[in-house]
Amino acid sequence: MAATNETSFPERNRGWYQDDLTEVNEPIRKLLESYSKVPSSEVVKHVNTIRERGFASNPYPCIGLYRFAILTLSTHPLYKTIVERLKAPNASYLDVGCCFGQDLRQLVQDGVPSENLVGLDIEGALMELGYDFFLDRDTLKSRFVVADVFKGAEQGKVWTDLVERGIDVLHCSAFFHLFTLDEQIAAGKQIAELIKKDGIIVGRQMGSVKPGNVAAIKADSFSYRHNVETFDAMWKEVGEATQTRWKVEGTMDMIGINPSSPVEDENSRRFLFTVTRIE
Repeated sequence: MAATNETSFPERNRGWYQDDLTEVNEPIRKLLESYSKVPSSEVVKHVNTIRERGFASNPYPCIGLYRFAILTLSTHPLYKTIVERLKAPNASYLDVGCCFGQDLRQLVQDGVPSENLVGLDIEGALMELGYDFFLDRDTLKSRFVVADVFKGAEQGKVWTDLVERGIDVLHCSAFFHLFTLDEQIAAGKQIAELIKKDGIIVGRQMGSVKPGNVAAIKADSFSYRHNVETFDAMWKEVGEATQTRWKVEGTMDMIGINPSSPVEDENSRRFLFTVTRIE
């Protein structure tokens, strides 16, 4: 089916369905060839097919615009440290909003025991499709859980098991920026209870040199984009509410930013962050 066919998926009219890829960036190509054993000649077709199926299930910009094909965790300045930390016995990693679990598979490829890793998403269909993307249904020992961060412990064992285990490294990319500031604070309070002392939250999201509300995916709704200072203020509020303390570090740059995109503008920046629990 042609990627420009707007009859099957009217959501594409909203501007976030890119034409099929003709090339795949080197990091995800290398992962698919080395980890998943996808033949080099089949990589482009394989990625396009997964995008087609994923968008049919969940028509999100991150899928329509191939953001899932960009490995985000491995670009974080602490990545090598994270890999070594997660190789330790009983280390724990949680990927919130993991989509297809692409960053989780890169950790496995880089030597982290897959049983130390957990993926979490509200959309079970995307995590299920991740097995087809990476061809590892029979080999991967990681756990994937369908859960809503905002509901926390009211979901029962699916959440309380994570609290009891405690998380050393929580990866949270392209998540907070989907929500209003109040909603982000509410999510932060739930996430805070998962993190061990000295544990870290790392990620990448859309930031702005002019922090504030922007139009969101849902009609007549908005979300909040941070700079480093407002993100720090948010975690101070989370800490006060949860009797925890956090150190926020971050950088903003233009890497991967397209001001002409329907979901970006001239104020948009890539925001890389590390939030460390210090108490």
